Amino acid sequence: MNKLDSSVPTLIKRLAPYPPAVQGVATLVLLATPLSALGMFAATPAAFWQFTAFIGLHVVLLSLVPVRRLPLWAQLTYLVVQCALTTCAGTILPAPLLDYNFLVIVLQAIALFRPWLWISFAVLVLALWNGLVLIATANFWAWLQSNLALAFPATCVIIAAIVYTRQLRRNEQVQQALRQMQQHYDSLAGFLRDQQQHVILEERRRLSQTIADEMQSALARAEQSVALAINQTQSNLARLQTTVSQTRTSATAAIERLRSSISALRRGEIAEYEHPFSPVITLSAGDELIIGARPSRVLTWVLPIVFVLLSIGLTLLQHRFSVDVLSPVLIFGSLLLITSVFTQTVRHPLLLGAGLIAQAFAVLMMALLTHTLPLLLGLLLVLWQAAVRLSPGQALMFLLGAPTSLGVLLAQLRPTLLDYAGMVPYAVAAVAVTAPLLLARRQHTRRRQAELQLALLTAEIEQQTAEVHKLAVTAERTRLAREFHDDLGSRLMLINLQLQLAEDLAEEDADGALAQLQSSRELLQAAWRSVIAVADADLPLADGNLLAALHDLIEQARRLNGAEICLLQAGLEQLPAEVASAIYRTVQEGLSNAHKHARPRRIDVRVIAEGEYVTATIDNDDSASVEPLMLAGATGSFGLIGLRERVEMLGGGIEAGPFSARGWRLRLVLPVEPRES
Repeated sequence: MNKLDSSVPTLIKRLAPYPPAVQGVATLVLLATPLSALGMFAATPAAFWQFTAFIGLHVVLLSLVPVRRLPLWAQLTYLVVQCALTTCAGTILPAPLLDYNFLVIVLQAIALFRPWLWISFAVLVLALWNGLVLIATANFWAWLQSNLALAFPATCVIIAAIVYTRQLRRNEQVQQALRQMQQHYDSLAGFLRDQQQHVILEERRRLSQTIADEMQSALARAEQSVALAINQTQSNLARLQTTVSQTRTSATAAIERLRSSISALRRGEIAEYEHPFSPVITLSAGDELIIGARPSRVLTWVLPIVFVLLSIGLTLLQHRFSVDVLSPVLIFGSLLLITSVFTQTVRHPLLLGAGLIAQAFAVLMMALLTHTLPLLLGLLLVLWQAAVRLSPGQALMFLLGAPTSLGVLLAQLRPTLLDYAGMVPYAVAAVAVTAPLLLARRQHTRRRQAELQLALLTAEIEQQTAEVHKLAVTAERTRLAREFHDDLGSRLMLINLQLQLAEDLAEEDADGALAQLQSSRELLQAAWRSVIAVADADLPLADGNLLAALHDLIEQARRLNGAEICLLQAGLEQLPAEVASAIYRTVQEGLSNAHKHARPRRIDVRVIAEGEYVTATIDNDDSASVEPLMLAGATGSFGLIGLRERVEMLGGGIEAGPFSARGWRLRLVLPVEPRES
């Protein structure tokens, strides 16, 4: 994706005092103001140059002062200075475009301030302008006519500026949100790593409070049962067999609890992940146009009605309440209103074009029949709709063709009505209305594109984060299930065998049965500690004591199973903790499977670290273990599944199956230096 805000136009836009539409319209009005006063140059050249100097100073301030970076009081002071310059220029020379200079100041206020402030400021500017007009004309009717002539273009220009600034600010908000999301996307790898660690810790904490606590409770009940059995058997040997049987039942319940916990961890559903980066700015259903549906309906009626009412007032003032002259205004004004409403409701390009031509015809006939040039400002209605409704290419062609066609038509029909010097304010008004609207459409298009990019980036980040969340939760649950099965499962199996042996010895050797109970209690306490270590993700062989742990494991298996177990080992002193843990779990699983599924006479355990690999092989000579394990593997044996997952994470391999006519082999191969997961 392209980097944002790296182009030269964007840099210029940042350095400009105002947004492009406001800056462009304001500069155009100020530069055109001396041109509109060229007709006065011959009579008062000195006044003209003084007037031009004040306007030039205004242009310099408008172009160079970084007003948007100033505090509020400085911005207000800056606009007051502009009002003073315009007032001074107006006292020197009453140029036709001086009215629009005050309008430019209002546009700047719209771009800088909140509505309540710029509206208050606009009222003060309007009062200042009215005072100057009243002083210059010294005639109430002339003052009223000036107000009526400026009211409609000022309304259109201000509304267009509001639409533009609204679209600009919304676009800036979306662009800012897109930049933030782009930064998140650029740093996605680091974010996902952090998120993965966070999810693992949260899931570990949650599992510790649920499954680990339940397992500890089950172990505590079993340990209490063993302790009670020991106390009772020491005082009453006659009850030994019954007590041992009850204790074994409690241990069996703990094993069942373990199996159900492992099944829940392996097959449990993962809750949906709530993504932290959701875009705050969304595109509403009615936001396909630069003006909302409700404001558009209001403007459809308000702007034509305002123009018709102002046209009636101007015509009555200029022609001394002549009813004959007022009739064309009412007739073509009604036509203008009807065609304007009709144009706003159609979608077909031909009907839209026909409606705009009809409106232009109605405005032109009102101006020609009443000989009132300010009525040509009604063409702003046509330009407004063209800028908002037509495509950019169609709008540009219309805006270039309509003024030329109307100028040629006026020159043919009413040559005396067409004053090229007097047409400058109308051209400036047309640009001041259409330029903000066209730029607002551009901002609207850019905003929609940015919102689409924002939605795509958000969806991609959400998807990847959700996948990482799911994988992290699954990995943590798998780790806990694997460790519970390999460590706690083996211990509980040994405890169950010891209790079975104690039950068998109860009638013949009470002391031996009691010894088995005491040994079972020690194993239960070790299992308790194992649950805590597994929940806290502690490696059981983090201190490099693999050989001692294997000897202890084999010694326990010898006592319980009675089989001959031989250990052959080499090079186990400097193995990494992860590799040592995998070897220990493999030997533990192999011995446990031999006890659970077979009655072997001999078990060979070979653990050899040579070169870059370490191999662990557990062989037993009883084929009875073949069928159950193959069946378990087909249905998803948690022990073999856990071993395979553990080994694959370390870059090794594992195999389990028959190796002779009546034997079974579990074999593990691991690199001494495990790969990074």
